[in-house]
Amino acid sequence: MAVQIDIVSKEIIKPSSPTPDHLRRYCLSFLDQVTVDVYNPMVYFYVAGSATTPVEIADRLKKSLSDFLTYYYPLAGRLNSDELFIDCNDDGVPFIETSVNCPLSDVMNTSFPSELNKLLPFELDKLDDVSMGVQLNVFECGGVAVGICVSHKISDALSFFIVVNEWAAYCRGEKEAVRVHLSSAEVFPPTKTKVHNTRTSIFRQRVGRRYHIDAANVETIRAKYADCPAMENQRRPSRVEALSTFIYSRFIAAIKAVSNDRMENGSSDSEKKIFLVCHSVNIRSRLDPPVPDYAFGNYYRTTFAVPSEEVLNDEYCYDLVKQVREEIGKINKDYLKRLQDSSKFIESMKKTASQFATGELISCSFTSLCRMPIYDIDFGWGQPDWISSPALIFKNLFVFIDKKDGDGVEIYVHLTEEHMKKFEADEEFLKYAKLPSN
Repeated sequence: MAVQIDIVSKEIIKPSSPTPDHLRRYCLSFLDQVTVDVYNPMVYFYVAGSATTPVEIADRLKKSLSDFLTYYYPLAGRLNSDELFIDCNDDGVPFIETSVNCPLSDVMNTSFPSELNKLLPFELDKLDDVSMGVQLNVFECGGVAVGICVSHKISDALSFFIVVNEWAAYCRGEKEAVRVHLSSAEVFPPTKTKVHNTRTSIFRQRVGRRYHIDAANVETIRAKYADCPAMENQRRPSRVEALSTFIYSRFIAAIKAVSNDRMENGSSDSEKKIFLVCHSVNIRSRLDPPVPDYAFGNYYRTTFAVPSEEVLNDEYCYDLVKQVREEIGKINKDYLKRLQDSSKFIESMKKTASQFATGELISCSFTSLCRMPIYDIDFGWGQPDWISSPALIFKNLFVFIDKKDGDGVEIYVHLTEEHMKKFEADEEFLKYAKLPSN
């Protein structure tokens, strides 16, 4: 069923004490500058039955957020995109309360993550000068879902979880748990040179699906790639290395199936394409000196593996698993030292963005949230029963999230409609992956 919500109230939560004048200007880093203009989202679900009522939850969230914003004051500020800084003016964070026309279980069992986007305070590609928003959704059964957005322009995925988890710790009375590191512009100074259009990768016409691969099948896939010739005398593939390679092989199968259909209909694309396999890599511990894991900002880089024709023609893309590992290994201290001189990278970034915009590149991106502290969150009424990503605003994107019970991985798939039709019917993929209702 389609989820319908009614807005009950809207207000702005401001910091409980004013931000000092000397902290009013929070500069963007170079990596912030070149990050796409979207919101990072997540939705936290709590079934009914807690001693804490939705009214009490709302009050505690608002009060604790107001206090917490005195630590993370950029989140209450407003972006000045022309001068590349956050004006930490305490304008505040929008807080929306809604009622939802269905029981919580209907949403938790859906395989269509786009339904969860309705539980968020913002449309993900409508990034403006507001850095954070919260939406508290109350379901017919009394369960609640807390939808949170933080601007990707100032925060990567790990920063998102650190912020939310430390806000939760503050809410349950553990004020000493709040750690703040707001120095990304000192590590990666911003550039005055014009960067590429960071919105070229946004694609609204994608469709999303959610699948689950249980732990036993994850291990079967790992074993498949561990035994391939490319991995002889190599460390066993990680879950992410093996899963991403396997899923990429099914993505290529879908690409080929669509191409064959077009050829049969007399409309083939003869232009040569460049294929890219992209992985996001956390660089905090790779820097010299390293920054703490709670450092706030965009401390990530994306690796680009260009699969050979041999890999693309191999049903399981076996050799890709080693290539992905090698590319990730290149994100080392020497590379990151060069990256701190942004001028050396701007032109290559512009070229890649241009190729993507013209369709010359067919990229496939993987983001792993596995092993991140997602389920560490507790506002004081227990851990969420489920945490989920809504549908993101990109195509050819796969997101991995550990299941709460440890039994495998949830996979969020974002493809064009014609590629999704082939992908979700792929027999090899369906040997291992199940929809939530299954």
